[in-house]
Amino acid sequence: MNLNEINSNLQAEFALKKINAEKLANENIFKAKQNKNFEPLVLLERETELALAKEKTAEKPNKKQIASLEKTLAEIREVKCKILSSYSLSPSDLVPKYECQICKDSGFVGTQPCSCFVKRKNEELIKSYGLSGKELCDFNSFDENVFSDEKQKADSITLKNKLESWCEKFPNISKNKIVLLGETGVGKTFLTKCMAKRLSEKNVSVCFLSAFETNNLMLKYHTTFDNSKLSILKPILEIDALFIDDLGTEPILNNVSINYLFLILSERERFDKPTIITTNLSAENLKERYGERIFSRLSDKKSGIMLKVSGEDIRTKKR
Repeated sequence: MNLNEINSNLQAEFALKKINAEKLANENIFKAKQNKNFEPLVLLERETELALAKEKTAEKPNKKQIASLEKTLAEIREVKCKILSSYSLSPSDLVPKYECQICKDSGFVGTQPCSCFVKRKNEELIKSYGLSGKELCDFNSFDENVFSDEKQKADSITLKNKLESWCEKFPNISKNKIVLLGETGVGKTFLTKCMAKRLSEKNVSVCFLSAFETNNLMLKYHTTFDNSKLSILKPILEIDALFIDDLGTEPILNNVSINYLFLILSERERFDKPTIITTNLSAENLKERYGERIFSRLSDKKSGIMLKVSGEDIRTKKR
């Protein structure tokens, strides 16, 4: 599923949700109207509400008139509730019960997507272009006791706090690239999964892919020549935060891997969109494998952070 399909499906989902909420409310109103006194009572209620509001905002409000209108309104509503109760209804059943009161299940506030729409979009993006929500990790599950080496423990706690702070500050960040270098099993992937989850909880759209999956998308883009071509890389170019895990484990494909990786990094940097990468390669090996242009993007201290994660393989400690 591409980004256009996700947007289209979600718009249809929200439209149906809104229609169903309004349909149920209208059905309840129709049911209440079976009582011949209901419609005149509703009209009288509105007239009384209007008169009360007018009196309260008058230059010299008449307190006795206000009290009388409030009493009348309470009596009207009591009768109305009795009528509704006879149909197993309440006044709240006559108005649509939207899941989101901000956008009333339209998915948009004006021309901007509502936070509820962004959240659903993020769920679908993670499902289609990366991990399921269950596979993501949580900073709160970080266990410092898995480290037997005190230096590795202290360094890992410092790194965890730094990455968590970066997520909390997002989008008000000064660095839009993070590269974690280190041997297998030192916690790089765990921490980036924590970052992805924290950002998604803030309704930031995230995409978490392995280097192999990213490579396959680039190959698909390279070998597609119809109208669907642009939609292949669009998600990883436009997503708010892109995670590429285990860079260096994918095969290098001629005219694909390096060329399109450079394109992705350049375009995301141009629009100030964060890219977070983990790799088992050293800085020297990164430069040797991907060349000066890509290494320059990844190691640029003005726009990014390159961090070495050292220590023992903690996964062997858990066994």
